[in-house]
Amino acid sequence: MTVLELIEAAARQLGEAGVAFGHGTDNAFDEAAWLVLWQLGLPLDTPLDGAPDDASLVANRPVTRTEQAQLAALLKTRISSRQPAAYLTHEAWLMGVPFYVDERTVVPRSLIAELLVNGDLDPWLSEATRQVLDLCTGNGSLAVLAAMAYPEITVDASDISAAALEV
Repeated sequence: MTVLELIEAAARQLGEAGVAFGHGTDNAFDEAAWLVLWQLGLPLDTPLDGAPDDASLVANRPVTRTEQAQLAALLKTRISSRQPAAYLTHEAWLMGVPFYVDERTVVPRSLIAELLVNGDLDPWLSEATRQVLDLCTGNGSLAVLAAMAYPEITVDASDISAAALEV
């Protein structure tokens, strides 16, 4: 079995199980690709369809029986627990940046992240802007993205949840 065949089989399994998406992926194939690539330690941004040589090497890479068994266990947990994949991998991506997550915080997903990264908030900032506050920060992903987008500005992050702040 190849990586691509394993992804396709996992996508069918997720689809048949009727799991919900929306915490990083919005369909069975993308979530299966995330789980397979993550489990195999392969880059999550690997293009798998009609791409150049590197991608075909990954897509056609053989998967050992041990690796298949590890993925089967991960899929079984995803399906039986109904937990978002990010809680199982302890990794969520927002605007191309990986963040640690677990059950103590929500999986980061925010339209504000796109505004930060694309510079769409710039019109509301001025030369006098020195501080940004990320209130209800959760895992701190928006604070991190703000600090990356505006390195000259001090970013404070706050949350009422001590558990979320530990994340």
